[in-house]
Amino acid sequence: MKISARDIDHLVFALSDPDLAASRLEQMGFTLTPDGTEPRCVCFAPHRDDIPSYVELVPGDAASVSLAMNVAELQGEERSHTWETEYGDQLEVRTVVGETQGPLPWCPVRNETPDFFSEPEWIVHANGALAMVAVHVVADDPRTLARDLRLAWNGESEEIFDGCNLVKTGGVELLLWSPAAYQLEYKSIEAMAPEQRPAVVGLTLAVERARPLQALLRANNVPFGLADDSRTVVAPEQVGGLMIEFIPQGGAEA
Repeated sequence: MKISARDIDHLVFALSDPDLAASRLEQMGFTLTPDGTEPRCVCFAPHRDDIPSYVELVPGDAASVSLAMNVAELQGEERSHTWETEYGDQLEVRTVVGETQGPLPWCPVRNETPDFFSEPEWIVHANGALAMVAVHVVADDPRTLARDLRLAWNGESEEIFDGCNLVKTGGVELLLWSPAAYQLEYKSIEAMAPEQRPAVVGLTLAVERARPLQALLRANNVPFGLADDSRTVVAPEQVGGLMIEFIPQGGAEA
């Protein structure tokens, strides 16, 4: 299937206990959409007003992450759910979802209510997280997978270095790592490549400043590792299978 993807709309994070994952994300300083409404989401500032940016927590037999790629036009399954804001307003979220593709799980989506995901009460986080800037994938052959996704999404791709390729359709980068390159890059958390590949393994978020974030994580007993350029990395085990990397918006701190 070929589409004209405009950006990564959101990540669908399936896991056996979404409530536990939500609790751990809150412990890390994230704001989530209201408890009692499924799916719960972690929302970020969008790169474009008409394309949201969020992580969706859904129940599943085993932890896995799939990509939802935003398109302008789509015929597919219509889905909706309702949130209640802190002011008591009811927001009906509506999306159209196409068929899942592979081998890296992804599907096209048309989001009919993108502004609901960028409400200030959802995108302001105690840990200072601002926007999603990258999604990480581990693949046995990242070069070939990057080419296939570039063609499927009508995007752009390039080889960053041996073992790391990039695919981009909008504001969020997709970084594809070989198992060895991924483990070397994230040695501070002793990262291990997943047995089932290709697979989404993590995301990178822009954050206001590293030090207040690290202080919050320490206060809440959340272990983390440090990497170059003041990056703060939380291992996937802390969130049920998804690595979260924070990078200061202004670069390395003095």
